[in-house]
Amino acid sequence: MHEAGVRLTLSDMKMLTMRELNRKTASVLDAVERGETFELRRNGRAIGYITPTPPTPQHKPDWKAHFDWLRQKATKNDIKTITEFEEERR
Repeated sequence: MHEAGVRLTLSDMKMLTMRELNRKTASVLDAVERGETFELRRNGRAIGYITPTPPTPQHKPDWKAHFDWLRQKATKNDIKTITEFEEERR
């Protein structure tokens, strides 16, 4: 089969050699090992971070405690609204 239809490089893409890719990867890993935070960017925007420590786990909100707190602070009109929210949640 003829491979003329396959383009190995695109005009808008920068071509990296394996040596350059390995060096850039090593520099990121070295920075993280030193304790630095590395920012991942795409199209000029930060899309993520590589850090030496994992992020803290996100806890789910305790809705029961939240609604109990709202009931303590609520007026008569607010209590009606809260009970409607609880009925919708069920």
